[in-house]
Amino acid sequence: MSDICKEYGEALFTLGLEGNSLDKINSDLVLLEQVFAEAPEYTEFLQSPSIPKAERLKALNTAFADSISEYTLSFLSILCEKGRTVLFGECAVEFRKLYEESKNVSLARVYSAVPLSDEQKAALKNNLESSSGHSVKMECFIDKTLLGGVLIDMDGKQIDGTLKRRLQKLKEVMNK
Repeated sequence: MSDICKEYGEALFTLGLEGNSLDKINSDLVLLEQVFAEAPEYTEFLQSPSIPKAERLKALNTAFADSISEYTLSFLSILCEKGRTVLFGECAVEFRKLYEESKNVSLARVYSAVPLSDEQKAALKNNLESSSGHSVKMECFIDKTLLGGVLIDMDGKQIDGTLKRRLQKLKEVMNK
């Protein structure tokens, strides 16, 4: 399914680029993600085969025509027509990757065993921005399986600063 989501996300990005409306589409996606998170039954309604497609599309137009761009509404309508509204979130993630890349922003997913303090987050963000040469947006997650340190996924690369990795390196050095 991720290939399909990537195609949809890329198509929406290309459409937004051509229509000079990337920022509007991005804000539309944020709004829709909030709506779908607050009312998961709406996603079920849009996905339901027991409700005629025309009725579901009409409901989309009624609900969102005045609040999101026509590009975003068309995108959502295509997902509904194809029975793929359940993939909306993944498609939005794919769009956002391209959007942030176009804005010269990298997304860094940071995993740690314990929550990082604000000072640690700021220092880590500064280091990542210095090493990458552009802005970094960080998302921090707690991973109880880590013994200590941090694991960072950014720009398709993984930076492993975990205690497990350090111990593994130490073991390799000692075995030489």
